[in-house]
Amino acid sequence: MPEIKDDGKVWIRGKTGTSFAVKVDDKVFVPGQEEGQSIEYWLEGNFLCVDLHDPNKKVRIARRFSLDLAPIHPATLFNGFNKTKHADVKVITYEDEGIAEKIFNNKGYSESGVQSMDRNDFWQQAGLSD
Repeated sequence: MPEIKDDGKVWIRGKTGTSFAVKVDDKVFVPGQEEGQSIEYWLEGNFLCVDLHDPNKKVRIARRFSLDLAPIHPATLFNGFNKTKHADVKVITYEDEGIAEKIFNNKGYSESGVQSMDRNDFWQQAGLSD
């Protein structure tokens, strides 16, 4: 059974700055958390599920990563990882093919009521469950 092992920041070659990442078993996923966004993440079957929310910008994003995706982006574990040794790795990012995503913003954010939903209700509203 897959398990979330750690989280922290990675530096992806060719990008400026670092990115938040989640380690599931031996794979590292970059869910795309931006400054000001809260994040919740969990495993559901063979997927890493991510809920990103920025009420100030009125945006909430659901992303679902298959645990079967192959990591292709060279990166380095940067900081925050407490259970994982510093290492060069390959990561999977939210920009890769095969990532399911639903974005609620602007009018859709207000009309759908996602701003006040808990994680489970939001996930159902996004329609990314199997």
